[in-house]
Amino acid sequence: MNKISITQKLLVSYVVLVVIVAALSVTLILPGQIETMNKNLENTLSRLAYILAHDREVIESLEAGACSVNLLRRLDGISATTKSSMDYIVLADKNKVRIYHPDRNLIGKKFIGGDECEILSGNKEKIVTTHQGHPDFQKRAFHVVYDDDGEIIGFVMASTSTKSIELRKQDIVISAIGFLAISLTMGLLLAYGITQSIKRILLGYDPTTFAQMYLQREEILDKLNEGVIVVNEEQRIIYKNLPSQTYIKEEFLSKQSPIYPGAYDCFKWNITIPWSMIELEDKSFLVSMIPLKPLENLDAVMVILRNRTEFVKLTEQLTGSNHIIDALRANTHEFRNKLHIISGFLQVGDTKRAMEFISEEAMNKNGQNILRLIKDKTVAALLLGKANRAAEMNIDFELRRDSNLPEKNPFLTTKEIVLIIGNLIENSFEAMTLKNPRQVEFFIDSNPQGLTITVDDTGCGMTEQQIKKFYSGSYTTKGAGHGYGMKLIREVIDRRKGFLQIDSEPNAGTSITININCETFAQRTI
Repeated sequence: MNKISITQKLLVSYVVLVVIVAALSVTLILPGQIETMNKNLENTLSRLAYILAHDREVIESLEAGACSVNLLRRLDGISATTKSSMDYIVLADKNKVRIYHPDRNLIGKKFIGGDECEILSGNKEKIVTTHQGHPDFQKRAFHVVYDDDGEIIGFVMASTSTKSIELRKQDIVISAIGFLAISLTMGLLLAYGITQSIKRILLGYDPTTFAQMYLQREEILDKLNEGVIVVNEEQRIIYKNLPSQTYIKEEFLSKQSPIYPGAYDCFKWNITIPWSMIELEDKSFLVSMIPLKPLENLDAVMVILRNRTEFVKLTEQLTGSNHIIDALRANTHEFRNKLHIISGFLQVGDTKRAMEFISEEAMNKNGQNILRLIKDKTVAALLLGKANRAAEMNIDFELRRDSNLPEKNPFLTTKEIVLIIGNLIENSFEAMTLKNPRQVEFFIDSNPQGLTITVDDTGCGMTEQQIKKFYSGSYTTKGAGHGYGMKLIREVIDRRKGFLQIDSEPNAGTSITININCETFAQRTI
């Protein structure tokens, strides 16, 4: 026997609920509607009888013992226009003789029924009765008619047949049944829609299966080394896994938090914020933010945090090594090309040209300057590689002749220098355009007062907003997923209490200067 799913249970329960509510509504409302219909009908009949009983022409006709032609037309018109709520109007004198009836054959004949006696006796001015009339049972409203002296001269009766009343009751019952049918139909459709919506939300899974999957997900997320936090648009945490609970407080998304700007952009622009470095609770983290869109509107952002300490160390090593490797690769490629040229001259027997080419390379002033001015061999190798890479990219790369870097300096390690100049020069290469002269000038100077590094280029330049992002270490020209080099540079400058100066103009170029001087710049920050 197949087990009934929860969606089927919901469907049946909802339909039963709708039927019960509709049935109770009809049961409770229907008698009241019928009672209201009866009262309204009695009021309508009594009001009409009252109006006619005080009509001057009616009074004069009763005094004369016959209806005038004008009154006949008026009463016929009233009978025609009130047919939906009234069937008969009767005028009779104090002797019960009819002077008006819709059926002209009954005019002049006595009123039958006996319920008019109480009116003519003067006990009441008006009454409502249900009595046999002509030709059927009727609900009757009587009103006595007085002459100017206050004497009873007759009465007015307005009535409707019980058949008409029953037809009205049937209309009310049919309307109630229609309401019940419509409610049931809408209930079925709504219940079906809800169950289908639940199916879509649960991706076709039974809730028990979904609960099991949720517990499994919790177990998996709690085993991660990374902190996973989900926040809504009100910047409130709606989920956090176990690792994040150990170092994240509820107010970590306040406007003063370094995470807030990224989370705000993530919500506003529906973009993924790539890995960035921040300080939280006296700890360093790598943070990435991803917008979550389960429905039409963005309603949550997932924040992933990684402990940055070990990651930064590894990144610094890899970044420095990569620059050196790139430099060696560029040097190797350049030397291989030159060897091919020399080999070609020798193969064709043009030894003179080969010797001239060798002499020209030996006289390469840029390379000689690098080797003469830069005593740190690792940095020199890097600059030679960048010079060769610049040549391949048709960029005029030059080391300023007043540069100086000893083999050892007290301000930065070789690894830190490689990290800084490798990223700055590479950024300048990336900023080159075809419109401007493609030039990059590099300067480095180490003396007892401090260490200065400057990179000038004629690239695309930066706007004020881009410069602000550059200062914060969050700017890159390479798109999402890049920009780590500037963050590492920023960290080195912070750690060494250095100074960063950027001068740039869009479409004109950029000049970046880094100064490390423990005495002069100890109190300065970026």
